[in-house]
Amino acid sequence: MSTAVPPGGHPKGLKARLLHELEEYGTIFAYLYVAFATVIFYRDAVLRAEGIAFGAYGFAFFKALVMAKFMVLGHAARLGERLRGRRLFINVVYRASLFMALLVAFSMIEEAVVGLLHGRAAADAIRDMADGSLREKFAYALLLWVILLPYFALRVLGEVLGKGELKRIFLSRAA
Repeated sequence: MSTAVPPGGHPKGLKARLLHELEEYGTIFAYLYVAFATVIFYRDAVLRAEGIAFGAYGFAFFKALVMAKFMVLGHAARLGERLRGRRLFINVVYRASLFMALLVAFSMIEEAVVGLLHGRAAADAIRDMADGSLREKFAYALLLWVILLPYFALRVLGEVLGKGELKRIFLSRAA
């Protein structure tokens, strides 16, 4: 199911816009869920080898749900689009970096709100993210950036090729 999107980038009509947003949200969610579940699967395998049970796949599901919404909001705000027309590599790295910062910032806000709901100080909840380790926080941000790179590479390439063209190329039979 795909909705027609005019050259300006946003479909006309409320129903078309809602369907477009839902399709975009679903695509981003699926991509992030697979990426996060893969990381958790790897972490689970490493920890089980050391005799520690892990497996928090529900975390990957809910984190992907929340982060996909943040990304849809970032796209709606046209975040990072000022570099259109520049080199694709620069555009991809810039957008991935910008959205990584957005997602890290929103993750901190999310942790603060959850901490407040559980009767903890917001600053303590943020400080305790990634078990309080600065190294793990940096690794999380870097991992998020690496996850976003192929997403934005395909998104920017799709913008260059034209609406629906990348999907058509991927879904057509090879010559």
